[in-house]
Amino acid sequence: MGEPEYEVEHKPTKPEGLNKEPQDAHKNTSTAGAETRQYKAPKRYQTAANKEDGPKYPIIASIGQRLEKVFGKYSDVWWEDWKLWVGAVLWFGVWATWIICGYREVYYEQSVFVFAINLMILHHLQYTSDSRMGVYHVIAALGLQNLFSNTIWFKPHEAKEGETEEPFECDTLYLDIGLGFEQILVLFIAQVCIWWFYMTSIINQFRVERLDSVSYAFWLVAYLSMQITMIFNRGEDSVLGNPFPVNDVYRLVRHAGVGTFRLMGEEDAVPFKISRIDTIARGVMGYWCNSILREIMSYTIPLMLMDFTEPMDFVVYCVGVNFICTLDDMTPKKYSMRIGDEAHPEQTPRDEEKRKPLVKRITGLK
Repeated sequence: MGEPEYEVEHKPTKPEGLNKEPQDAHKNTSTAGAETRQYKAPKRYQTAANKEDGPKYPIIASIGQRLEKVFGKYSDVWWEDWKLWVGAVLWFGVWATWIICGYREVYYEQSVFVFAINLMILHHLQYTSDSRMGVYHVIAALGLQNLFSNTIWFKPHEAKEGETEEPFECDTLYLDIGLGFEQILVLFIAQVCIWWFYMTSIINQFRVERLDSVSYAFWLVAYLSMQITMIFNRGEDSVLGNPFPVNDVYRLVRHAGVGTFRLMGEEDAVPFKISRIDTIARGVMGYWCNSILREIMSYTIPLMLMDFTEPMDFVVYCVGVNFICTLDDMTPKKYSMRIGDEAHPEQTPRDEEKRKPLVKRITGLK
């Protein structure tokens, strides 16, 4: 008896290449995506037409890559990096010279001092674990340095009763005692807001993981063109304006309420007095903007400029950033100051009402 015959069902099969095609295609797609995520060249090292042709700006890129070998992160251990020790030695050396011999606006001394601070700032941000806190540490250190330097170089001038003081000259709106206090308050708020926008940009853009894509060529040129050419060693011609005259504020505070002031150069100018609280408030706001914030801007401009990718952006921001600390600049005015109630003729009631603080004018208090 023969074995039963079974009907075998034959299923159509795809060629071998077709069976593997979907897997290979998926594999190639994921691999391509992985390669894209692994490396993306910075814009400054790319061309606009074809990213594989080379840097968009080959000369700038070549200089930046060479400078990165010098100023980039030197070691995995922070205390083995030369920038910290060289910067600290130069900084202490210049400070020792100024303390012993007195402050001198000598070009090479100021240039070495600024470069030393730049090195220490760069070192700190390269080795910090939190970029945001690193920038905050830089801001705090620069603010303390400003307070220290103003304390050391402060030299008050005393005048006796009935003596005519030297004319008081002001070139900042904060010390223009002829202006109303409300105008000074608005100026202070506007200036602080613009400065905070500037610092917020640096804080949010500067990241430790992006230090391999910053331009050290822009960092060095910012030091040469902005700091030691346009800001420091320029006196009254500095693009950030004059440092805040702390000594003049001290004179105003001492004479406020007891001395009289009169705008020079105008025949119909009426002598007036100013309250001590008003003077102190003007001095604090002016010192904050024209001394502390000015100091912070002077040393953080290279951090902002080294993050750019386009040379034209570098040029534009070199010019545009300067106005922040010069919002309060004005044509110089001179006020004569005399100590004592009878130093100037009596004030008119109208002028006396005009000089009252804003709160008293609104409430009608005497």
